[in-house]
Amino acid sequence: MTDKLDLDDLAHLARVAEGQGATVPEAAAARLMLAGLVREPERICEGGPTLELTPAGLARVRSSDQ
Repeated sequence: MTDKLDLDDLAHLARVAEGQGATVPEAAAARLMLAGLVREPERICEGGPTLELTPAGLARVRSSDQ
């Protein structure tokens, strides 16, 4: 599924990596979740991130940095 992500999706993934998951549109978040790259945290603290990277998402971010 990750091969079907476009550049906008990768930009949204980068936002999640930067702790700005709340700024990602719902449709984009759904695509990233379906791809297994992000998830909702088990516990959400007030002011905490609404999305977090999965291990696959972290690997994707790291591979795109190189």
